[in-house]
Amino acid sequence: MNNKTKNIIIIVLVCAIVAAGAVLGYLLYQDKAKSNSASSASVSEEQTTKLSEEVFEGILNQQMMFVNGIHYYYKSSSEQLKHDAMGASVFNNSEVSIKSFKVAFCAFDENGNPIKIVQPEEQTEGGYVRAVTYDYSKAQGEKTSLEPGETCKDILMYVKSEPQIVTVKACVKSYISTDDVTWENPYYKTFLDMYGGKKL
Repeated sequence: MNNKTKNIIIIVLVCAIVAAGAVLGYLLYQDKAKSNSASSASVSEEQTTKLSEEVFEGILNQQMMFVNGIHYYYKSSSEQLKHDAMGASVFNNSEVSIKSFKVAFCAFDENGNPIKIVQPEEQTEGGYVRAVTYDYSKAQGEKTSLEPGETCKDILMYVKSEPQIVTVKACVKSYISTDDVTWENPYYKTFLDMYGGKKL
């Protein structure tokens, strides 16, 4: 074997080793990236779990629109009510006029156990989180929007009276302004993680 042939073989071997090293490095990088991603997700979930209800409510009360009152109405308390109802009032903390919005509800029994919310005429088992849309274009009255600094007290979701709901949690999921700009609550997922099907 002459020197030229030996040099060619050496060059090929060196290139093969470099290529193998590059592939191994890439695979190690991908594995580390996946580990870091899983670790970040775990930390995020842990932080959500550790977030106290008081702190979370404080965060919600600084948002563009938030629930500033929660009620539960028994049908026996008013002749106008044909069914029990969960109620919420919301405050427009933004600088825009709002023409429609969605409010999500979670319900719990006297022991803090989550209750699947079922509306009176439904034949399904319902869900732990249910949302209702309030649209001023379909509401009775002359108002066409909720102005900055105003509160809307008319949000109701009718429910079956059994099992008995004792505690209600509510959160604004989103709204649409009169300029057709949609705001999605960035903490809605946290609301779901904290209350959706979870024991208080």
